[in-house]
Amino acid sequence: MNKIIFILAGMFFVFVVATLVIGRTFFPDNIAETAPDGGAKGLKTRIYKTDLANAAKVVGETIPTLSSWGINWKLTETKIENDIAIIKAEVPVVFFTDDLEVSIKQLENGISLDVRSNSRIGKSDFGENRRHVAQILEALDKKIGER
Repeated sequence: MNKIIFILAGMFFVFVVATLVIGRTFFPDNIAETAPDGGAKGLKTRIYKTDLANAAKVVGETIPTLSSWGINWKLTETKIENDIAIIKAEVPVVFFTDDLEVSIKQLENGISLDVRSNSRIGKSDFGENRRHVAQILEALDKKIGER
């Protein structure tokens, strides 16, 4: 009986170590964000033909409708000052919470929208933050429409 427990504990240990090694190898960070050129993760800054107030309203309405692991995202803060809106949210990930921030800037003929998602703890996220950013961008593309 002790031999079986020892073997099972060893297998569990190997599984945990292998998971951590794979995570750090293929997902070496715990941040994902948009960039004008799409960056390394292919997440491109969005330009929409709308105004700042409308974009902030749509983002604020969209965030609580999105979910990860069966739990809806939680809108935590909306701040609009001058020509910039910052909207923050908490995104549940199993036992953890990731932070999401949407930054909207007024342009001459529309707005630019950037999204950043990061894990609160850990060094690797197994691509979860990239999925958060892609999920909200997809929803906003449908609701606002990409220029």
